[in-house]
Amino acid sequence: MENNQSTLALFLGGAHSGKSQFAEQCAAKWKSVAYYATGGQIENSPEWESRILKHKERRPSQWLTIEYPMEIEDVSSVCKQENPDALIIDCLTLWMGWKLSKSFQSYSQIQLLKHLETESNHLLKEIQNIKRPILVVSNEVGEGVVPSSESGRLFRESMGYINHLFADAAQIISFSIAGQNLLLKSSHMKRQNGFSPLGIINSEYIFSELNLN
Repeated sequence: MENNQSTLALFLGGAHSGKSQFAEQCAAKWKSVAYYATGGQIENSPEWESRILKHKERRPSQWLTIEYPMEIEDVSSVCKQENPDALIIDCLTLWMGWKLSKSFQSYSQIQLLKHLETESNHLLKEIQNIKRPILVVSNEVGEGVVPSSESGRLFRESMGYINHLFADAAQIISFSIAGQNLLLKSSHMKRQNGFSPLGIINSEYIFSELNLN
């Protein structure tokens, strides 16, 4: 059922950290869920097809799946028509990868970074106009080695920007490490001496926090 405001949870983590599984566990607390899969299709890639299949098999069959290249405006329209209780977006990383690959040859480096920042701001604005709980998955990519290619460095910088953007807007943030899900931020949590306690949380905690708004 549509709410009068959106609430945002951000699920961060490295590759295969358990962030997507945790986001799906949290989303399953709602009766009806729309799932925006940003991975798209890669031709002649059995490995990618296998990965997509695993994600599909893991999701409840009754969830409404919306797949890239459908844009966020299309997702918003589907949500208005189907009226799911919650929306999960998995993930910002793949969304950014597609945006970068489409635009890489069309801009200078500085122009491309600005373009991707504009696209990121537009994505967040459209998401906030979808008046229901939104669960967003993204990779933390800044802790590895410096990419050797220009496109890799542009991607890493753009991911840093969009993660900052969504983290500032989110009511709650978790960070997954080896399947353990740590609380980084909660808009309802009392701070002690200016610091937020860091601890392991479960899907029930995320559900209750998003429904407090």
